[in-house]
Amino acid sequence: MYKSYFLLIISLILFNSCDLMRNNIIYQSNEFSVFGDSIVQGRFVAKAISRNEIVSNYVSPADEFKSPEVKFKFSINGADNSAPTGKDNVIICAGGDGNYESPVIPFGKQFLDSTKISSNAYLKKDVKLTLRVNMTDVFNSFKDKGFYITFDGKKIYKNDFKGVFVAGNIAPLTWDWNNLYSHKELQLTDSHHDGIYETTLILNQNPGENKTATSWKLSKDISAFPQYHSPDILPDALYNLALEEMQNAIEPDSTFRTGKEWAGVWTRDISYSIILSMGILQPKVAMISLKRKVKNG
Repeated sequence: MYKSYFLLIISLILFNSCDLMRNNIIYQSNEFSVFGDSIVQGRFVAKAISRNEIVSNYVSPADEFKSPEVKFKFSINGADNSAPTGKDNVIICAGGDGNYESPVIPFGKQFLDSTKISSNAYLKKDVKLTLRVNMTDVFNSFKDKGFYITFDGKKIYKNDFKGVFVAGNIAPLTWDWNNLYSHKELQLTDSHHDGIYETTLILNQNPGENKTATSWKLSKDISAFPQYHSPDILPDALYNLALEEMQNAIEPDSTFRTGKEWAGVWTRDISYSIILSMGILQPKVAMISLKRKVKNG
């Protein structure tokens, strides 16, 4: 969905640029300024080198103030089946040397870290967190009954067991249950074959490691789409970036991807995207994506 928002934002900028352009300033406020070739926000600058290339030194400040309270739940086969909604495990990653380990938590039980958090405590960069879960009760049930009964009464049969996963609130953890299987680092392994599954994650990684891109350069052929040219190279570059992002968002099966971390077609996202631009620029993809959401004919 965010790809299509590029086109909407660009349209708004262009709509206002005619009246606001003085000394090459398209828009100016106390927070940031938009020029014909760049956007400036304090010490951060995003600059269009050409209509096909943008560079930026921007670093999101959001990661500087993350809570050290990590919430997580274990999962069989990627489903939310270890505990009721809101009954999360909690571990506090504050103080120490940046390396943390959970105790071995029995599947279906809750662990709450009692460590006190000061009001000015934030999650450090590159925190290493190891999470462990004891699956012995589950496997004993598989052995004795052929299935395991979850907290909500559902049966998971031994032959249907595909693996142990973890979901949570701080990346790379995610609460996207439908796509846990696509995050390899969120699948736990039993390396000692003792029923204890674990995984080690790096939280709040430093810039340059899965963070905001520092540059973009056109690499796809966008000549088949409507072209835009103006006296300013920034909106032109953003327009071209949006066209390329739109192409990057199309899956091999000709459906529209919501985002890198969100596989499949999402009803809300594809609806917004079609209304904003995809219905015009990618009618075939829009049609195929909508048909993917039709059930029972």
